[in-house]
This record gives sequence, C-alpha cells and structure tokens, in this order.
Amino acid sequence: MASCLENDCFRKKPHKKDLFAFERAQKETFTQLIKSDLEELKNIKVSLEMKIEFKKENEEREIQYIENYFREDQPEVFSINDDENKIKGYFEDTFEKINNKLDQWVKEGSGWEVEKIELVYVNIARFQPLRGGTYLPLPEKLKNKKVIIDVENEDNECLKWALRSDLFPPPEGKNLIRPSSYPANDGIDWSGIVFPTPLKQIDRLEAQNSGLAINVFGWEKDCVIVHRISKKEKCLPRINLMLIELGEKQHYCFVKRVSALLYDQSKSHNTKHYCMLCLLGFSRDDLLESHKKFCKGLNGRPTRTEMPKEEEKTRRFQNHQKQMKAPFVIYADFEALIKKFRTVSDRTKKKASR
Repeated sequence: MASCLENDCFRKKPHKKDLFAFERAQKETFTQLIKSDLEELKNIKVSLEMKIEFKKENEEREIQYIENYFREDQPEVFSINDDENKIKGYFEDTFEKINNKLDQWVKEGSGWEVEKIELVYVNIARFQPLRGGTYLPLPEKLKNKKVIIDVENEDNECLKWALRSDLFPPPEGKNLIRPSSYPANDGIDWSGIVFPTPLKQIDRLEAQNSGLAINVFGWEKDCVIVHRISKKEKCLPRINLMLIELGEKQHYCFVKRVSALLYDQSKSHNTKHYCMLCLLGFSRDDLLESHKKFCKGLNGRPTRTEMPKEEEKTRRFQNHQKQMKAPFVIYADFEALIKKFRTVSDRTKKKASR
C-alpha cells in the first residue's frame, strides 16, 4: 500500500481542566481542519493525541507537576465524500475514549489531578485505499505455499470469485481457478459495493451480510502482512483472503489454510494453530480452544471473568477531589408526606369476626 505521510499538528492552549468543554469549543475548528485536508488529499487517516499536565501536593505541602500524553488506539479513515456529522461524531467519540483513559490513569496515579490541557494534536496522513480488481498471477514464493486459490477472472470482480472459492467449493475434478467452476448467484448482498473493491468497503459488505466475516492478508517483500481482521462475533467462521499487488493493480484470492500460509513467518517452523480473531499461534489445538474462550480480537485484551474476594466485594467512592460544587442542594424526606390513617389490629379483627 503506497502512502505519503503528511503530519499536521493543530495546537491549542485552553488552560482548562474540562476536557468536554474544550471539545465543544473546538469541534468546529477541528472539523474545518479535516475538511481542508480532505480537499487536498481526498483520503486521509486521522488520530488525536493530548498532552495534559497534572499536579499534586506532597507530604511537605509542595506542589509537584508532571506531564503525560493520551492518544486513541486506532486512526480513523475519512474520504472526500464523508459529511460533517461523521467528522464531528468521530471527535466526540475520541474525546470520550481519551477521557476514560484519563480517569483510569488518575485512579492509578496516587493523588495526581488534572491541572490543564496543554496541547491537542491532530495527526493527519494521506491514505491510499487498496482496490481488488482483475486477475494477477501469484508471486513465486507465495505460489509455492500451495494454499491460495487464485481464480483467473477477466472482470474487476475478483472479490466475488475469492469469496465463492470458500463458500462454494467445486466438486472434485473441476478446475479451481476457472470462474465457470463457481455459481454466479452466490446469495450475497452486493448492493452499494463498487468494483474493483476498496479494502474499506469490506466493512459495508460484512454489515449487510450477517453471515460474512472476512480477514484480508497481504504479501510484501516475501512476507505475509495483515490488512484487515474481522470484528464480527467469534461464532462466525472466518473467510481468509489474500490481496496481492502488482504496480497499481490489486487482486483478491482465497486462502485455504492460514496455518500453512504463516508457517515460515516465525523462527519456529513447527505446525501452529492460529486464532482467526487475533492471529496468535499455538503449538497445540487444546491451547487454541482454551484461548478462544477469552479472546477479544486483534486489538482487544483477552478477558476472563473473576468474582471479587469476600473482603473486596463492596466498592466505595474515593475520588472526592472530582466532586463538583453545586449552587443549590435540596434534601427531601418523602416520608414526611405520608398521611396517618387508623389501622385495625389483629385483636380488633378477631372481635369483629365474632
């Protein structure tokens, strides 16, 4: 994938502690910055980073200061056709994520509290989306792995033929690389998908086909690289594709066995069992099955539920320094509004029954 990085730092010094007040004040400026770069670059990747100053009082009542950086985990891709609502929504979500990281850091920081937001960076890079088109022959080393079905299509719809290679395996004796070996009606909803197909559009294809979960690998300098790992639920089987390139042309094909594809990608050449959610390799199948129970995907952390100990089961509010003063406080005791009424005692009931 060819890309030209052009970093742009947008700096503000609001000297405020309120992250969301800053977000509301600067949202329009951020939006115009992104739109301006889209006019020039057409497709861009954007990420946010914040520099925040913290302070605390030590035992000698001296004020100490430190600085820390907070950033989002994954950049967002924008195209020239995206509207303002998507850009503004991205910044709102990103500020929320960074605020969560900030809260977690403060909780673990032994008394540090936010003094001010010093700098906010918007990092922008040119993004050149990959597109799969007509047939391309496999590179020699990749071909020798004998794990790729490379359909020799003459149209620009190689993504269709790659998916059909997995979904409709032809009967024994038929040529696997001929389009005539596969049905033209595959039952997939292709509405809105363009051909040749950019890699980004696979998100849309997955969204409108609940049974599809697609991983896409690449081939660069005789090594396997990862373009895309599906975030669909783990119960769906993954369809693994290879996107090869020759000059400005790209071509999708089907990967039959990921274990064989990745066999020589590590120093250990023993057979490995790979998790299709995060691509971790395991020496035994039982280890893989144990891992799958807790796997959260490529950028997620494996999670195992553990109940708290008896002495730790009660949680109490501790961050009193985060409390905000309210101009008015009302305490209402609703029990004072209950009207008294005469009740009938059990003894009275018994007399009445006689």
